[in-house]
Amino acid sequence: MKHPLLSIFLFAFITGCVSTPTGNIEAFGVATVAVTDKLDTVITRYNEANINDILVEMAGKKDRYSVPSFNPLKKLLVANTDKNKYALYKANKALGLYAKSLTVLAKASSQDDIALAGANLTSALKSMNKQYKILKNTNEDLISDEKSGTLSRVISQISTFYIERKRGKALKEIITTTDPHIQTIGKTINDELLKGVIEGRLYTMKNIEMNALFLEYNKKINTTTYSQRKKALKKIYSVFIEMQSASATIAQAQKAISSVMKAHSKLNEALKKDRFSSKEIFRAIGDIATVHGDFNDLEELMQDCETEIVADDGKGIICKKN
Repeated sequence: MKHPLLSIFLFAFITGCVSTPTGNIEAFGVATVAVTDKLDTVITRYNEANINDILVEMAGKKDRYSVPSFNPLKKLLVANTDKNKYALYKANKALGLYAKSLTVLAKASSQDDIALAGANLTSALKSMNKQYKILKNTNEDLISDEKSGTLSRVISQISTFYIERKRGKALKEIITTTDPHIQTIGKTINDELLKGVIEGRLYTMKNIEMNALFLEYNKKINTTTYSQRKKALKKIYSVFIEMQSASATIAQAQKAISSVMKAHSKLNEALKKDRFSSKEIFRAIGDIATVHGDFNDLEELMQDCETEIVADDGKGIICKKN
């Protein structure tokens, strides 16, 4: 197949249907972790761009600098200047850790696996709650400590002798209990991306960097060799591609979050009826794997597109025609 994740998902689905009723949940976890890893890259790219923006500004002033000059960068690194963006990053991490806890529990075969699943779930729910309060600027909990504690105990009460029988029941309780909260944190992440802050700032910062590189290139054009000029232009072009793809990358990230929320909702609906497998679940989890593959396609598109990368409602992420 074109995308390895889709192959893994299909394998997990097929083998899951044969050996355990929790195979679909394992597949959901695997697909969701892969997608949240991709979102990490998008958000990290924004954070790195913030640092690079300051370096570009400093380089353009021809001032003399010393160690204290990097204090603004230090503030960015410890995330004091943009708590919301750091919270967005942490919220996405928490969503990935939640999915990982489901995967570990779905295929648990020992008490150590069960303990790991419980620890991951506790950490994920606490982080989700904390980041939600920061992003929404509220004191209201997304999920209470009491509810998180109850779900952790559900896992801890599974003994090795009853793993097959009890983990399905535990996974059902976890997913049906957390679904409203997963939908809320997913929407919050999506809204934060939708604000365009990341998209707009990424575009602006890359544009500033590109102009600075062009200015430097033009100043040195008479004193550089062919190979030096070619290397410089290649660097400028890579910045140009990143600038052009900013909107498309955010659109893809939003699509990814939506696919995770939809799949979790389908799992929730089915598990309430004690159904661990259905065509709807299969299609929804498959959509997550497809979106992950689309991220890889986007990376290829960034290198090949000679005009502009845009998000089309009907066709998805495409290279704009002249």
